[in-house]
Amino acid sequence: MKYAELKTHTLAWQRSLKFAGFYRGQLDGLAGPLTREAATQWEASHSQLQARYGQVDSRSESYLWTLQPLAAMRVRQVIVEMRKQADWKIICGIRTYDEQDALYNKRPRVTRARGGQSMHNFGLAADFCLFEDGKDIWSPSEGPKSIYAPLAEATRQAGLVWGGGFRTIYDPGHIQLGEIATTALHRAYTQGTSTLAELLK
Repeated sequence: MKYAELKTHTLAWQRSLKFAGFYRGQLDGLAGPLTREAATQWEASHSQLQARYGQVDSRSESYLWTLQPLAAMRVRQVIVEMRKQADWKIICGIRTYDEQDALYNKRPRVTRARGGQSMHNFGLAADFCLFEDGKDIWSPSEGPKSIYAPLAEATRQAGLVWGGGFRTIYDPGHIQLGEIATTALHRAYTQGTSTLAELLK
């Protein structure tokens, strides 16, 4: 889901804003002055990150702005570094629970995570893809000539978690902030009980 679309899904938008610590209202799916005030803070935070680390391609930006600012700061460092080397783009940021369930139900299976079980659902993960002459490149994905080797290193340098190192699934284009239990994330994100900063303490 791109940033412009996220803002039209009011409940998902409020959840993101509250999780970031910007929204002080109820998670009611009704856009009001508190939602608009929080959105202004979200945009200011992302604008500061963009000014500090640099603007990248429009596709990547549209997904970067869906991420929690604490995650976006480090993911932006990675995409800036990767674009120095080749035409890397971010192809996914946040996903709603419904989007996650739709992916889960796809066959052949592309994910083992249902809605609420993916770091994408909380704005904490991004997927990267390499492009050559406008075409997406996916291989070689493993071995000494893996196209993802530079991504693994840039992810490590930024203090993020690389999906190629997961024990249960090999997801080399995926990077994420930390490894907080999704049960805790789900409760905080859907009920507004904690912000991301509080969970990271």
